[in-house]
Amino acid sequence: MILKKTAAGVILLTMMVTGAACSSAPKNTTTSPAPTTSAAASPQATAETQDAVNMKGYISARIAQEKVGFLFGEAKSKDGKLILNPIAADSKEKAVKFLSSYFDAAMADKLAAHYLTEQKADGAIVTSPAEFFPTNLLNTSKADITFDAANTADQVKFTTKDGATYTTKKVNDKFVVTDAAKK
Repeated sequence: MILKKTAAGVILLTMMVTGAACSSAPKNTTTSPAPTTSAAASPQATAETQDAVNMKGYISARIAQEKVGFLFGEAKSKDGKLILNPIAADSKEKAVKFLSSYFDAAMADKLAAHYLTEQKADGAIVTSPAEFFPTNLLNTSKADITFDAANTADQVKFTTKDGATYTTKKVNDKFVVTDAAKK
């Protein structure tokens, strides 16, 4: 179910980007005088709209939250306890490294501290079942989100209808979650 929602989000984002590319004016193939518009108009035509940037930030936060569930909430020991997913090889450092693709360093450390316990089961670290995030973004849609009017191309902040605020920032051309809090 979670993978279906994430896949739907990625497909939606791909369709938005493809739609924007396909909706541009067709090129004139006949010979005619050069257009009189300045070169400064071209970057505006290729710039992303803030709505598209906002959606990228929101979808990135949803994917990041799904990855937390994958890492800390899917694998179980023989006796049914939640354990750290084997991809992290039973190491806090590897868990943080995995999370750093979706969260900034401080947030990845907070997540690891929240979920990882001192207990072991089947040779793996037992994870806490307590949710870190104030709202499960995988159960939201764009209609449930209010984007901050001060958002930029490099930072997207949004609030869910139940008052949880998420902040994402662009790092190396992709958005990572930097904060999640409930007011």
